[in-house]
Amino acid sequence: YLNALDRTALLGRGIEGWAYGLEDQVRFYELDALAHVNNLAYLRWFETLRVRYVQDYGLTSYSKDDPQLVVRAQSADYLAPMFQDQIYVVATRTTLLKQSSFVMDYAVFVEKTLTATGTAVVISLEQDGKTRRAHNPKAVARMIERDAPEQA
Repeated sequence: YLNALDRTALLGRGIEGWAYGLEDQVRFYELDALAHVNNLAYLRWFETLRVRYVQDYGLTSYSKDDPQLVVRAQSADYLAPMFQDQIYVVATRTTLLKQSSFVMDYAVFVEKTLTATGTAVVISLEQDGKTRRAHNPKAVARMIERDAPEQA
């Protein structure tokens, strides 16, 4: 599991409008006392996807010379319960791109059913953790090509 999915693979699973995703399976430790996926698990899924996304797109490799990508805000909206062993796809796309920040949307699907959505505001900083840093131009080009975000 944790198979990376591009737009074509997502379309093959009936998921339209998303450029990047991961396929995975709900694990027992992700459940709460009601035997459905705990809300914290969704935020972890979003983070796992975000890290793979920023590395694949070339925004950072998390080395000491690369920018620090900091989540400024994150939200999740739970639409339907999920249960142990369900296979799901978590998808993402950048919807707003600025010089040193961007907004990502997330969606979780079981088969073609949308079970959760989310959003995150991510800021690119220098290694001092304070000074904003412009995105890598090659990464910006990939984001524009793959996600077609609004630009500000």
